[in-house]
Amino acid sequence: MHRLSGWFSVVVGSVLILGSGSAARAQDGQTGAGTPSLKAPQLNSSATGEVELRPDRATLTLSVESRGVTASKAGSETARRQKQVLDTLRALGIGADQLQTASLQINPEYSNPAPGQRQRVSGYVAVSSIRVEVLRIDQVGSVVDAGLSGEATGIQGLRFSSSKEPEARRQALVLAVTKSRGEAESMALAAGGTLGGLIELNAQPDMVRMYGAPALSFASRASAPMPVAEGMITVSATVSGRWGFIPR
Repeated sequence: MHRLSGWFSVVVGSVLILGSGSAARAQDGQTGAGTPSLKAPQLNSSATGEVELRPDRATLTLSVESRGVTASKAGSETARRQKQVLDTLRALGIGADQLQTASLQINPEYSNPAPGQRQRVSGYVAVSSIRVEVLRIDQVGSVVDAGLSGEATGIQGLRFSSSKEPEARRQALVLAVTKSRGEAESMALAAGGTLGGLIELNAQPDMVRMYGAPALSFASRASAPMPVAEGMITVSATVSGRWGFIPR
């Protein structure tokens, strides 16, 4: 069973912006209930919260490549091989909604002409990619083996993820806001005042990163499913806040 880890780290930066005029004028800028106007001194603070997760799913991209003397022959052979890959994956229990043809390209190949001769088309290469959503980490090795035995010619990519990323994102936001406010409070105290009301709070786009690259071992394909080391992923959230500064 996968669970959220309690480990996190926070990176914080803060800025104190003092408005013009005396402390008395800054106090006059209060709009009531401790909420300062935009003319009053302000504090800017930013922080990043991080939550570590163990992946529980993966996205695998398989490639199918064929060559032919004509574009039609290259395309037909790639289509045949791609159908074989898809049939093999469906037989493994991969649902239709987990399979997608991500790309298809057919391009000419050129011969290396002798000096003084024109370059000529020597044939065509057709390449397609199949994206597979694997909903169980322990199936990744078997899906790789099934794809390759079903005439896939390579692996274009493997990305791990977690079904708990939305929950982790919310936790990271809470951590970031808490740390950002705490830093602003500390700076307000050090500057000889107290923290006023919140003026503005913004969150940056989500960020998910993996520790290291996923490892695939081709050595044991003949006897067992391909071993896969999924590692860990980190979900982070960064916020920036603006608070009022109330001089004493």
